[in-house]
Amino acid sequence: MASVTSDDGEPPNSDSFNVTKRQIPGEDAVERTLKLTKVGRPFHKDTADLFATFITAIELKPHRLFFRTYPRSFSTEEAIQTLSKLKFSQSTRATDPDEPSTFITTTTNFVFTMTSYVAMDLCQHFMDARYIRNALDPSLNLFKDRSLHALTPKGLHVLERFIEKSGIDADHLQDVLGSEIICPKLFHVDREPEEDTIIFPYSDIIALFRWFVGQQPNYAAKSGANLVPLQQYSKQSKGITLTSITDRAGPLKGVQRPQCFDAVDALEWLCDFTSVGGRDEAAGVAAHFERLGLISLVGNPDKWKNHAIIFTVYGSPDDLDHDVTARTQGEFRCVNKAYYQITDKGRRVAGWESSTTTDDSSFGRISDDSMLGDEKSGSDSRKRVTSTDRLHYILKEQSYRSLFRAFLQEKFCEEHILYWLDVDALNRKFNVTSSAIGVSAKENADAAGAQVKADRRKHHQVLLKKAVQIYKAYLHPTSQYELNTNYTLRNELFKYLDSVSSMQARGTGVDVEERTARIMSCNAEQLQTLLTNYNQIQAHTFRVMLTDSLPKFLLRRLNSSPQFMLTEKFIALQQQLGDIDVRLGGSDTAVLPGAGGSFISYSYLVN
Repeated sequence: MASVTSDDGEPPNSDSFNVTKRQIPGEDAVERTLKLTKVGRPFHKDTADLFATFITAIELKPHRLFFRTYPRSFSTEEAIQTLSKLKFSQSTRATDPDEPSTFITTTTNFVFTMTSYVAMDLCQHFMDARYIRNALDPSLNLFKDRSLHALTPKGLHVLERFIEKSGIDADHLQDVLGSEIICPKLFHVDREPEEDTIIFPYSDIIALFRWFVGQQPNYAAKSGANLVPLQQYSKQSKGITLTSITDRAGPLKGVQRPQCFDAVDALEWLCDFTSVGGRDEAAGVAAHFERLGLISLVGNPDKWKNHAIIFTVYGSPDDLDHDVTARTQGEFRCVNKAYYQITDKGRRVAGWESSTTTDDSSFGRISDDSMLGDEKSGSDSRKRVTSTDRLHYILKEQSYRSLFRAFLQEKFCEEHILYWLDVDALNRKFNVTSSAIGVSAKENADAAGAQVKADRRKHHQVLLKKAVQIYKAYLHPTSQYELNTNYTLRNELFKYLDSVSSMQARGTGVDVEERTARIMSCNAEQLQTLLTNYNQIQAHTFRVMLTDSLPKFLLRRLNSSPQFMLTEKFIALQQQLGDIDVRLGGSDTAVLPGAGGSFISYSYLVN
């Protein structure tokens, strides 16, 4: 890996990235190098965060090259210039321990410094992880000089999660987030904290294999099928594309082998729909599939010995979960025209075939309907699911949330879920607000202190603008989605707004521009009180959905009449992980029980 330039312009001895962290004005900067794995790759979390920070700072715009326009793209030169001096500012709010009714705001600045060579190397890591692609030739997995690049669906998913987590102001990214295809769900593998290597317990491999093959065999589209890009991506996301292969060697020569896939296609699929950082990690995953007997090579294995990269992995005999057919060593051949077949065991584990006589039966399907249907009783020892749990699950999980929104739209009360989601986003942004820019000059201590204050003011203005948008959209009497909420709560909000003084507001009328001016003039304490009013209305909206809308929505699933085809769509949009009992693991994730640190993240923006 190329070296990084230090503050005095001289390259340091170690091959790493310099990160400068400024926490408060006037304090000496804290410098540290970015941690690297044994193979020279930045840690996965650092790579993802650097990528998302970079995208929020760079301008994605149309570029014209070779008589063709590439929208929402960036050039190699623009990427290097942005990464060479990248600044990320984050404000966090926490309750004052001495005064619980007030908040303490802390603003932290991070400055990433690197040479153009390191910036090129880092962008190659972004491309290896499938965060970006070559806009001129998507099949080329090389970050080239004097070229154009664009975001991938996986990159947009990572960017969206970063925006939600960091509270960054991403209004300038709404065009790309609203126009491009976004990966709806991403499988995050568990990693060892010290070395960042992937951890492969038996349960994780089984869960990841089910994610890989899908709920049903995903055969290639019929010849002549004219699928638009979104349809192609949607079909691809359901599982690795399968085909039938005729065995040309060995005792089964001439036999048609169903449910086969190309080895290189498997690596690409794992890179696109899981959090692996490149083909090498994807090959390790596939080798574990082979080790457990879930897939097997088609044809003569000696055929690929001389011109194939063979990944070999090892597993502990103590981690086979009483699986007598699993081995402690597995291999995967990374070469075109090498095909692997889903084995009988793989089909049973995937749930394609029911089996009650093998050890694999312990991996029977548990549908997500268990989160939505009636509570179990009797011998079922699982936690009873309440109606509140169900509604929270629907609001968090993308597939169900979009269907619930469609149901509310039919009932002319879509504003309930829209308001709840917008206030939920505003609360997250209130707790953590961030911004990212590319800067070109070194900052002294005074400039850094002034920048911290400017960032705090900017973050505060972002929150006020979001509060104004919510008021205009749902709470003002002439709003497009006027919320039918509790009369007392609404009046308390209006009374509070009219009590806020503003240089632009004259009087106590109900004019929308006047109340907008009052919101925009709120200080931090007044904004906190305003959010309290918003949250009280949000809680009332949740109770309305819980007691009125949710029971009707769940009953509709039992109705098969043509006007209630939402039921069929509901069932069709079961998660690809529907065969595993999932539980919520945060605002946009589902944790896999018994599967270590692996989890699924969901996109809020996919409909």
